Parts: sequence; structure tokens; C-alpha cells
Amino acid sequence: MSMIMIMSIFFMMMTHPIMMLMSIMLLTLYMALIFYKVSQFSLISLIMILLILGGMLIIFMYMVSLSPNNKISLNWMTLVSLPFFMIFLNWETLMENVNNEIIEKIYFHGFMNLILLMMIYLIITLFVVLKLTNSNMSPMKMT
Repeated sequence: MSMIMIMSIFFMMMTHPIMMLMSIMLLTLYMALIFYKVSQFSLISLIMILLILGGMLIIFMYMVSLSPNNKISLNWMTLVSLPFFMIFLNWETLMENVNNEIIEKIYFHGFMNLILLMMIYLIITLFVVLKLTNSNMSPMKMT
């Protein structure tokens, strides 16, 4: 859980859209690995990767097409704070809380809300992209 918090803090420190996209991709892959380790069922992690990364790639590609071509400037405070975060991160406590229970593997009661949330997220992302592309006032070029 602390690794997710650290990755979220680094996402908030990013200023360039491409760096934000890379940060979200790493965070999503890490969360998918945790879901796979909990359930030993790859469908949940695959759905999560497809939904979140697909939606975020569409949104960020739209943002990048609107932003000018700026150089990626690295924040030195972020690079300096990375080793300090890693020192305070305790890897054993991350994985000892992940217990595999047979009931959760069979029925997936804990993942029903997650699956519904991912489906709603995909539908909302689809509607946003449709609204952006069908608008007459949109800055997207018709070529």
C-alpha cells in the first residue's frame, strides 16, 4: 500500500503529460500484479490493465496533441526524494498482507465492486471520447 502511495505522490509531482502517462502506467501495472498475487486469477488484472490504460492512453493522447512540444524537464527534488522514499519502504510488509483465501478465489466477492467500477469507468471514458470527437468546437483537426 505504501508503494502505491509513493507512486501517487510522484504522479502529482510530474509536470509533463508524457511523464504523467508513464507514471500511471507503472502504477496500473503494479496494482495489476497485486491483484494477480491476491487472486491467482489473471482475468481481473487483465481487465484492469485494459480498462485503465486504454482510457488513460486516449485521454493523454488528446492532451498531448493539444500541448506544445516542450522538453521534459526533470524536477531534481523528485529525483533526490526517491532514495529516501525507498529507504522507508519495507518490502516484507507489502507482501505479508496479501493472503490467498479459497473463498475469494472461487466467488470473487471482494472483486465485484472493482469489476463494476471498471465497467462504469470504461463507459464514462467512451462517452467522453465520443463527446470530444463529435463536438464542432473541438480543437481536433479533421484531415
